Amino acid sequence: MKKVLALAAVVVMLAACTSPASYLGGALISETVEPTMVTGNTGTKTGKACGKNYLSIFASGDMSIEAAKKAGNIRTVTSVDREVKNFILVADVCTIVTGN
Repeated sequence: MKKVLALAAVVVMLAACTSPASYLGGALISETVEPTMVTGNTGTKTGKACGKNYLSIFASGDMSIEAAKKAGNIRTVTSVDREVKNFILVADVCTIVTGN
């Protein structure tokens, strides 16, 4: 029983390290889309660039605005959002760019 409790404590501590910063705060499991930058204009195209984090030990991916612009073939940016999906030990963070 003590081993199970110790393992559960380790999993919770590691999951807290994996949680990306969010306007809502840290959570073991979350799925949010947060505004980052908005202009008064609307866009017709969308591009997305993502990165992934495993246990705060290994992280990879290009989630830059430039990568999202390239993915959506966007020249003029009208808004930038951040999508955060955190599932206990793995976190995905994506930059979503809208524009023309």
